[in-house]
Amino acid sequence: MKAPIGTIVGLLWVLVTTLFFFGLSALILARPDFPLRLGVFQTVGRSGLWVTLLPALAGLLGMICWRQKKFGAVLVTAYSAFWFLTLLSGLPYVWNAKQSFCVASLNFCITTPWLGRVTVLAVAAPFLLTTIWAVKRGQSDRTGATQNRLTPG
Repeated sequence: MKAPIGTIVGLLWVLVTTLFFFGLSALILARPDFPLRLGVFQTVGRSGLWVTLLPALAGLLGMICWRQKKFGAVLVTAYSAFWFLTLLSGLPYVWNAKQSFCVASLNFCITTPWLGRVTVLAVAAPFLLTTIWAVKRGQSDRTGATQNRLTPG
C-alpha cells in the first residue's frame, strides 16, 4: 500500500529537522563553549544537548516506530510540539530585535528584523502542521481499534 503524500511530507520534515538537530548536537559536543540560544533555552556548552539531542532521538524513534501508529505518533507529536513551542518562545527575542539577528556558530545573519520574524514563523508552521498530523494519526488508530471491536466478525 502506498503512503499518502501527507505522510511522506510529514516524515520527510521530521527526518530533515532531526538530522539538523543531530548535527547541532555534534557541534555542541565538538565545542564545549557552544552558545545555544533557542527561545527560552539559553545554554552554553554540553547542557545544550538536553535541548537538541533528546528531542532529536525522540523524533528519530518516532519515525522508526511509525508503523506502530500509537507509539510513533506520540513520539512525533512530542518532537514536533516541543520544537513548535520552542520556536514560538523565541519570537519575542526576534520581534524586539533592533539590530541584526546572527547565529555565529552557523555563520548566518538576518539583517532586517521583519525577515527574522518571518523566518521564525516559517520554520514554526511546519512543526505545528506536523504536530496536528501526528495527533490525528494517533487518534485514527484508536478509532480504527474501536471500530474493529464493534464490528461483528
